[in-house]
Amino acid sequence: MKKLILKSIAFCALALFAYSCDGGGEQLVTTPFEVSTRKISATVVGKTETVTLSTPEKWYAATTGDKWISISPSHGEAGEHEVKITVKPNSSTGTRTATITFTAGSQKLNMNVEQSWDYFFKVPCKDYTIGYGGGEVIIDGVASSGVTVEMSAASKQWIKAAANVLTVAYNNGAAARSAMLHIIDSRNSKEYDVMLIQESSTGASNILSLTELIIDGFACPSNSYTTESDFYYAVDMDAPTTMQTATVKFRGEGVEWITIDGSDKKIYSGDNVTLNLEANTTLKVTSHSSKTDKTGNNKLYISGLPLVQINTTETIKDEPKVDCTFSIFDPKCRTDAEEKNLKYFESLAGIEYRGAGAQRYQKKPYNFKLRDSQHQKREAELLNIRNDNSWILDGMYLDIAHMRNRVCFDIWNQFNKPYYVDEKPKAMSGTRGDYVEVFINGEYKGLFILSDRIDRKQYQIDQHDGNTKGGYIYKAKGWSAACRMKECPTVSNSDYYWDAAEIEQEYPGEEDGKPNFEYMAEVIRFVSQSSREEFSNRFEEVFDVNSVVDAFIFLNMIVADDNIGRNTFWIIRNVNTAPKVIHGLWDLDGTLGRNWDRHKETPEQAYSSYMSGWVVGHGNNGSGTRFYFHERIISENPANIHQKIYDRWQEIKDGALAPSNFAQIVDGYAERQKASGAVEREVARWKNIDQNEQSKWGYESVYYGNIDSEASYMKDWWTKRHAVLDGLINKLEHN
Repeated sequence: MKKLILKSIAFCALALFAYSCDGGGEQLVTTPFEVSTRKISATVVGKTETVTLSTPEKWYAATTGDKWISISPSHGEAGEHEVKITVKPNSSTGTRTATITFTAGSQKLNMNVEQSWDYFFKVPCKDYTIGYGGGEVIIDGVASSGVTVEMSAASKQWIKAAANVLTVAYNNGAAARSAMLHIIDSRNSKEYDVMLIQESSTGASNILSLTELIIDGFACPSNSYTTESDFYYAVDMDAPTTMQTATVKFRGEGVEWITIDGSDKKIYSGDNVTLNLEANTTLKVTSHSSKTDKTGNNKLYISGLPLVQINTTETIKDEPKVDCTFSIFDPKCRTDAEEKNLKYFESLAGIEYRGAGAQRYQKKPYNFKLRDSQHQKREAELLNIRNDNSWILDGMYLDIAHMRNRVCFDIWNQFNKPYYVDEKPKAMSGTRGDYVEVFINGEYKGLFILSDRIDRKQYQIDQHDGNTKGGYIYKAKGWSAACRMKECPTVSNSDYYWDAAEIEQEYPGEEDGKPNFEYMAEVIRFVSQSSREEFSNRFEEVFDVNSVVDAFIFLNMIVADDNIGRNTFWIIRNVNTAPKVIHGLWDLDGTLGRNWDRHKETPEQAYSSYMSGWVVGHGNNGSGTRFYFHERIISENPANIHQKIYDRWQEIKDGALAPSNFAQIVDGYAERQKASGAVEREVARWKNIDQNEQSKWGYESVYYGNIDSEASYMKDWWTKRHAVLDGLINKLEHN
């Protein structure tokens, strides 16, 4: 309030100064963008609170709790408004939180809403059941005064009534018990009869287990896939100390206090506790009650990676996206949304499966888009990657190292940039991402990479504006002759997927423009139909040679059999002013010594006598699957590209592509998996399922239990392949 008064005084002084300087004429004073409170706390029965919003322009409000929070009005004009926030009764089983975001132009204000959970029932009600632990039960629907609760003398031995709150004792008996309550609301002249039933603790398998654990306001996720009472928390592995003082709150049937890791110190919900929270450790949390000598056993897993939670009431499918809530807890505070450096971020979103072949596996990859409650696009900078609304969760199911795609793009980003990067410094040709552990509807799904996408924003290509055409992004998705640039089928612009070619138009999409595959068809015709002379003479006119050279070297270095024609992007910055085609990469998980089905690839690539050692086709197993673009580059040397490949190799072979650089990146990812404890949780979650599926898909019978072994194999393979490729490139035509 003091801050609001001081700001008001300052604005009044500014207005008076402006008035006097203008000779008494009117002077516009900008209204500050403010809300009277930034936090609302509600009990289980809910509440309605009116806040004051001051805004300099049109505004609207959105909330991640759109299912249980209503805002009235939710939008309006500039000025001062009274906004009514209604929090509905909490019918879930735990504390819930949400964010309300007020938006005015480019300005945003966040308000946090927290609602506790307790036993409650709303009259009229026939019966209500509570757990053996007892506790307070709120009677909703009556006033907090003028209420009398009548019951039998026997019931009064375990139930105490005060106004509209019942206090129920712990049930140590061998059987459930019940009481008939006669509730008299004298203020409203109404009476109700309710049967209160309490369960017995005898025979309960999860006696005194915790159902909720909150550390410094973060509700720790619990894995519904297991039967044990377990919770997950994340810490910063780079912090100078593992000791952390935090407010610990908890809830559990009959639980009065807890002890941690064998200590005798009683911890009550809401206490400030100093804990040794070290990544890759598990704390034993014992729950107690004065009513019994029995104790509850719980575990707290400490991760060194951000924790992602996704909750949805609908079944996630290939398409379309279904509504969900997305949240990320990152102890490094690397997420920026309306406020900077957030440890916890939550948003509404839409989610679906991603990929084609990957959907056949038990562990699925996902893509999701952030939204507000108006279903409008919402952007956030997650993990300092980029500010965007569209994201990927890569499950890395086939990669037993759980890093190949990330390692490849990290190296690719080191040496390859779009040719216009000086003009567009944010332009990138590869994705960025980081490890997270994921829960979906409370079920632990394991280790994922949260990453951005290859899209218009990543490459900073020109947008389509009305009738003015900009850039295009095409994705080759199959092994068709068109993807391999061997021949061009009849063009179809009826959809964003050119079915006969197995090519998709990624940009523009439905929101940005119309499908137009003519530009991609021209490129395919040029490669497949041009004479040797024309192919050489026009090569640098059609293609961005730098991207072609870098992609040729890199795909051959990593032996990307699954990316030769397929899993390839073709990008045009602007079809009118910058029509050169850029060769882009995608989905590099079947590389670095293992192909898409996990079988090992030899560094020599000697599967056929044709162009032995070069990666020219899927498995190099015949002319029917060869990538005609690379085939012509090798055999015809268009525009003296062999010299450019040789020169570029000399530039990067001892830098970005050096075995020492590769080893450093691989070791870094391996260490993060181990130090965070995520590798053990991933294996525990998926190993048995994976082994049962291996014969079904014909995979090599492997699954990492020792990440060091696979990392060592990859580093040795890279060193050998580096020598092989050096020999191959030295045989190309060069000075």
